[in-house]
Amino acid sequence: MVSVNELTRIELAPMNAPKKWTAPLRVGLLLGLALVAVGLGVVSFERRIEGFRTLGFEISMAPGHLEVGAVSDPQTGLSVGDRLVVANGVEIEGASDLRRLLGGRPESSLLVARGERIDVVRYLRPALDIDGPYVVLSLIGFTYLLIGLYTWIRQRERQSRLFYLWCLVSALAYLLSPRLPPEGGIDKAIYGLDELARLLLAPLTAHLFLIFPSALEPKRFGRWFGTRARSFLYLPAAVLATLQADLVYFGGRFVFGRPTPAAIQLLDRLGLIHLVLGGAIAFAALAWRIVSHRREIAVEGVGSEVDRQVRWIAYGLAGGYLPFLGLYLLPQVFGATSSELRTAIAVVPLALVPLTFAYAILRYKLWDIEVVVRDTASAALTLLLGLIGFSLVNLAIGRGLPSELLAARTFLSFASGIGIAGLLVPTRKTISTALERIQYGGLFAKRRALASFGRELLHERDLERLCSALLVELEDALELDRANLYLANRTSKEEERDELIAVRQPPVGAAWIEPIAIWADDLGASLWQRPFRRLVDLAPDSMPAGVVGELFEAGYRLAFPLNVRGTRVGIVVVGSKPDRTPLSSEDVELVRTLLAQAALAIENARLVDQLQDRLAEVERLREYSAGIFESSPAGIAVLDPEDRILSINAALARLVDPPYSTAPHLAMGKELSEILPLGTLPPLGATPVDVGHVRPDGEERHLQISVADFRRSPEQRLRILVVHDVTERFAMEAALRQQDRLAALGKLAAGVAHEVNTPITGISSYAQMLLAEIPEGDPHRVILEKMERQTFRASRIVNNLLEIARQRPTERGEFDLAKVVNESLDGLLDRFTKKKIELSWMRPESPIVFEGSEGEIHQVLTNLFVNALDAMSPNGTALPTTGFAGRLTVDLDNDDCDSIVIRVSDSGPGIPPAKLDKIFQPFYTTKQSSGGTGLGLAISSDIVARHGGRLTAENLAQGGARFTILLPRTGVSAA
Repeated sequence: MVSVNELTRIELAPMNAPKKWTAPLRVGLLLGLALVAVGLGVVSFERRIEGFRTLGFEISMAPGHLEVGAVSDPQTGLSVGDRLVVANGVEIEGASDLRRLLGGRPESSLLVARGERIDVVRYLRPALDIDGPYVVLSLIGFTYLLIGLYTWIRQRERQSRLFYLWCLVSALAYLLSPRLPPEGGIDKAIYGLDELARLLLAPLTAHLFLIFPSALEPKRFGRWFGTRARSFLYLPAAVLATLQADLVYFGGRFVFGRPTPAAIQLLDRLGLIHLVLGGAIAFAALAWRIVSHRREIAVEGVGSEVDRQVRWIAYGLAGGYLPFLGLYLLPQVFGATSSELRTAIAVVPLALVPLTFAYAILRYKLWDIEVVVRDTASAALTLLLGLIGFSLVNLAIGRGLPSELLAARTFLSFASGIGIAGLLVPTRKTISTALERIQYGGLFAKRRALASFGRELLHERDLERLCSALLVELEDALELDRANLYLANRTSKEEERDELIAVRQPPVGAAWIEPIAIWADDLGASLWQRPFRRLVDLAPDSMPAGVVGELFEAGYRLAFPLNVRGTRVGIVVVGSKPDRTPLSSEDVELVRTLLAQAALAIENARLVDQLQDRLAEVERLREYSAGIFESSPAGIAVLDPEDRILSINAALARLVDPPYSTAPHLAMGKELSEILPLGTLPPLGATPVDVGHVRPDGEERHLQISVADFRRSPEQRLRILVVHDVTERFAMEAALRQQDRLAALGKLAAGVAHEVNTPITGISSYAQMLLAEIPEGDPHRVILEKMERQTFRASRIVNNLLEIARQRPTERGEFDLAKVVNESLDGLLDRFTKKKIELSWMRPESPIVFEGSEGEIHQVLTNLFVNALDAMSPNGTALPTTGFAGRLTVDLDNDDCDSIVIRVSDSGPGIPPAKLDKIFQPFYTTKQSSGGTGLGLAISSDIVARHGGRLTAENLAQGGARFTILLPRTGVSAA
């Protein structure tokens, strides 16, 4: 395991350039070399692109004319030995002039001399011959240059500087393609620089491997690989460079000697051997490092940073140089020729070498080499594609348009350049996205989704789910070993005393221990002023045993503060990637972008929680008030100054007319008089007043109303109407009055019975005695009979009064109501016949059992039947179609689950509406002329009430009256 001190030393390694007076000169020199390399590389690349346009034949210079050498394309129509005179009507002055004249058109006309005659030849331009390996090598060369330059700029140390020079000469070796033999100054400069780069590549490679990752200077190798000894690596290159310069620029006059083919071939062989030897030294140094570091791993059990760097270099060299060495260099050394396909396969892997080297140099200090390589590769690919595209377009324009259309060729070249330049930005974006997809593999979609995930967090209102989802997404998208969020929990008004509570708690049995809560000031005020901090930066001298040390020991490496408009929201701490790889700058920026939105989402979620808490409290108070308002037995309504209803409770809604009684919300905004006409309301604070209210169904209700003041605000003054339904109280009071009257009546009846019954009995006895003695024809007999009837009537009145007043208990038992109805009708059947009354009665098939007093129910039914007979006069109009004087209809309904209904309907004149509410009062009668006492219906109603039922009366629409007896299914006989 890497110690804290080691990681601190690694992360805090100096990255500034040496502060010497030679530093600017060195920087200028290295940048100048880069500019020279780029300039000559572009020139060489453009010339090589032009070389893709072949004529299809070779040209040999003869005195005064151009002569055709070997012919590679028979479509040219030329033969070996033809002398070229005129092309497209223009006299040919030289080889370059011939290329210009023939390359501008797909078809040309040539005037050639063949022996003694002159012929006209139709020349067809051959197709482009693109050199694929050279294009690949050029791309690799630009990649080398950009990687080396970027690495040196980001870390100006000896290793980075040497790596930059190595990348520079590698780029020159790949980019430069000199013409042989070199004709002008530019050709010679390109040729000389190309040879110098090839010669310097071997010692630079050996030198780089001897000092990287650390100088290879153990005591036993100090004499061979010391600082001074490494300078001798460049001696063979200097000797070979001197020979090449003398040969190219001075014709071998000073050193090389007479330039023979054998000497030149020997010089090329020495160059290849020199390159192979430099590579062998580099591989030997690398092998020794691998073996030595494997021993360290076997002893210490863990590899160091140097070991990981060595492994990366080994991977890159093996993947890059072995194919190049086996497929290209060795065949060249032994004189074998390489095919174009084999050369392409050999050079493509060379791009791995600078990538892995730069990764090994910068991985543990820059941490974003993958991003650097990707950006460099995308820029190089884009630039190369732009150059290739522009060159190919120029070539097509040159070959497609004749040289006479110079303006058109210039315009098309300029337009194509503008178009290609406009396509570079989307092209680079596409290439960068493709490389990023390759780099991250399965994580690419998760990383892209992480950017949109921040916007999704803004819609999350549950704080716990939000924090959990944030940490899970961070760990999945970046492959973090751990992440946690500490949310601010303010316990003090001072912001510095914000307590940070961990969202995640370590699992039971975890191998690490991390703080559950920390204070914001424990991490320092500077943390909150920066986008992020490394934990080692918070304690650069030594790792303390405090909060920072605990977080570091728990595996966290970076801390990201969360601020929203100056308010501290919390801190997110994250660990490392697999193999303890820190986050790259791109990863850090991705996390920052997500956390910027997450901080706002967390703050919003907290505000929503606070708002929900307050709303819950308000809702609780509202429900409490509404509960009191709705559960009040009194009807309550809130009225505005214009008596419009602002609120109404259920008790008052039950009192008003439909539809407001079933839908109270419809009453909102209505005037009180529209739904409950109460007349003028009493003044504020006045004594409650009683008013009557008749519902649409005819039911009369008695209400008690009062009005109270309610001030919602100084400007708005409302009133509260309180309505009590006192109908039951009125009924109870009426019942009490009835009881009092019955009690008084009972006392009166008892006294009357005591005082009146005795003389009435005597009068009745004497009348009966006299009737017995007086014959039938005596005129006094009629008077005596009237006297006897009046004494019986008086006795019956007294007995009925006693019956009402006594409320005496009756015997209870089960009996068949249908049978009682039938017996009552049978007893009056003669009277029905005499009065010509039609009887409508259908006795139920099954008995209807009722529990109560059979005699009392028989009395009630008989009374109702007799009243119906008396109401239907025999002198009345006969019923149509039947000829009867009236009809009596009796129904016994047993369908209701709770009640038994007996209906007695007649076809008489009915009951006057004004008397319907009085017919059940004692002594009220409509048959005074026929001797009615006014007690029959009162007694009947009392009997039915004692059985738990109710006796009602109503007039029928077609005429007549109907009396309804409503009895409970289980009869009740009152005591």
